[in-house]
Amino acid sequence: MGLGVQSGGLGVARFMRDHGADLVVTDLRSEVELAPSLAALGTQGVRYVLGRHDAGDFERADIVVRNPAVPAGSPYLRAARDAGAYIEMEFTLFLRWCRQARVIGVTGTRGKTTTATALHAMLAAGGERPVLAGNMRVSALAQLHEIRPGSTVVLELSSAQLEGLAGTGLRTRGAIVTNLMADHLDRYPDMQAYAEAKLPLVANQRADNWAVIPAGSGWPDWFAARAGGTVVRPDLEQAPPGWGSAPLVGRHNRANLALAAAAARQAGVDDVAIERAVRGFGGVAARQELVGFIDGMRVYNDTTATTPEAALAALASIPGPWVLIAGGSDKRLDFAPLAERLRAADGLRGVVLLPGRGTDRLRPQLTGCRISDADDMAEAVDRALELARPGDAVLLSPACASFGLFSNEFDRGDQFVARLRDRGLQPTSESPGR
Repeated sequence: MGLGVQSGGLGVARFMRDHGADLVVTDLRSEVELAPSLAALGTQGVRYVLGRHDAGDFERADIVVRNPAVPAGSPYLRAARDAGAYIEMEFTLFLRWCRQARVIGVTGTRGKTTTATALHAMLAAGGERPVLAGNMRVSALAQLHEIRPGSTVVLELSSAQLEGLAGTGLRTRGAIVTNLMADHLDRYPDMQAYAEAKLPLVANQRADNWAVIPAGSGWPDWFAARAGGTVVRPDLEQAPPGWGSAPLVGRHNRANLALAAAAARQAGVDDVAIERAVRGFGGVAARQELVGFIDGMRVYNDTTATTPEAALAALASIPGPWVLIAGGSDKRLDFAPLAERLRAADGLRGVVLLPGRGTDRLRPQLTGCRISDADDMAEAVDRALELARPGDAVLLSPACASFGLFSNEFDRGDQFVARLRDRGLQPTSESPGR
């Protein structure tokens, strides 16, 4: 239920078909919208129901695998349950099938991908051949054939993916909770519901499992008090081994790597290997990523900054002056701290706003800022380059979700980079001093 345009739905569909399922793929999107996924999956052994859902498909199903975008309260899922079907998600199927490896789940509002990727690098530096998958456009089920007995799998997991764990008793050997900040309040009624969606990652654990949860009061204490296994509480003000020589900058990245280091130690990696990994870790694409230069201007892709806090982190880490491309769809988040920062920024050349309901709430708070509107990403890039000067940073850090104008946040970033290439982007590998 919900093929989507990222790898998760495709990986599930292929896995189920290849293991003998009589497969129906149903999605509210049209054939045109799903074209890449349909081409990759093909027609053999699958029946498609597109642009709608048919209740009869759910009433006849033995197993319904829901995409994380599908609300748990969907009436179609209710009909399937009433008819006796099992409701699964990719992550629950993965845990049922992956019995031969140690699985470490990484969740949180911010820093999940960086922390998971850094942990993967530390495990590799320690001599393992780990597998990295999850909420980063990498299907976990599609990686099953690569997983060797006794190896480690690192999975980045969103709150939507973790909803499927509730009530199952399924668990991971290790877990990391990076933080909890206001996000996805378009999906959850309040922060408590958002936190409870993530909670099963640690609550389902047993005494021989472990969870890394930052030291500190508030939500970290809330998660730690409800964890079922051993809890490790690192002080994120303490830099991990090798941080002084790391290519990454910023307090948030130091925290991400400190969490990864604490988890790596739990997995048996020594500090020598951790230091080696930290010194060689250059970060993750589309997260404050310097993608190149145009006429002496630095250009950064931070499309995964879908919250105001994430955009603030980018402004704190990337030297100005800036031209910021922001805005998009609304997640009911508080823009006031970001707007205050932008109003007070001496080095802000201007803000280019993409359309969306989030933009409609952000715009009135940007009094005194130079604002330019754009109907699409190509126009946004053009207007940003007009506002910027040599030495400035052109920064895509939207602080909003991407729905409506883009397929997802990665499509938003891809369109940003594509337009820059049209305008003569000089990649970092070709730039002086890089």
